[in-house]
Parts: sequence; structure tokens; C-alpha cells
Amino acid sequence: MKPLDAIDRQLIALLQDNARLSTVALAKAVGLGRTTVQERLQRLESAGVIAQYTVRLGSGGDPLQAWLMLRYADGFSCDDVMPQLTAMPQVRLCHSVAGELDLLVLVQAESPGELADLRERVAAIKGVDDVTTVPVLRTTLDRR
Repeated sequence: MKPLDAIDRQLIALLQDNARLSTVALAKAVGLGRTTVQERLQRLESAGVIAQYTVRLGSGGDPLQAWLMLRYADGFSCDDVMPQLTAMPQVRLCHSVAGELDLLVLVQAESPGELADLRERVAAIKGVDDVTTVPVLRTTLDRR
């Protein structure tokens, strides 16, 4: 596949903001014809750049979200803690990172009490040395 150009990136951003946009609306937004945009989308889908179109639930009673910033105990790694994290349905996303932290874990809970209980369960995992909790107050951009 040829490298993404500015229009490809613009189409992707528009779809990330609203996957229900019609081809006509996308074409108008990027200043191209509908057929050209359809061909570009097909190319992006075929190349795996666009994997799926999906629904993301809105803010009608949003659950609480927080980032748990983990540090491993000496001698432990991601492979040691991920099986337990994977088994927790409240764990939504994990990023292994470099630096003072080892793992960023996005969690979701229905109440502050559930969040506190979840944080304690994560802190009790063998191999986890320290957990810092950072509650999400507001999401201002999410292009996942």
C-alpha cells in the first residue's frame, strides 16, 4: 500500500469522530468526489488501516474511569501480571511503557467504592510493587 497522505489522514480522523458519516459527507468534507472517497476507503480497509466501524456508547450515565499506573516488583514483568489483569472485566486497556512506570491500565467502575476495591485487587497482584490511581475527570478527545 502507498503511504497515507493528508486526505487519507483527514478521512480517518473524520471517521474516528463519527463512523456513521456518509460517503457523501466525507467527500464534501475533504473536497473530493464520492467515488474517489469510496475508492480511498476501500483501499484503507483492504490494507487494514481501517479495521472496523463500531459504536462507542455515549455519556448517558458514564461509569468512572481511572488510569492505574503500575510499577513491578524486582524480578517481575508484564508477563507476570497481565493474566490477572486480563481476567478483570473492569480493565479496559493496558499499555506497557518505559520509564519510571511499567504499565498504564485504564479501568472502569460503576462507583467510587468499586474503583477503590478494584485498585486494591490490582495492588494485591503478585509482582505489582506500587499503584498510583489517576481518575479521569473528562475525556476531551478519543480517536480510538
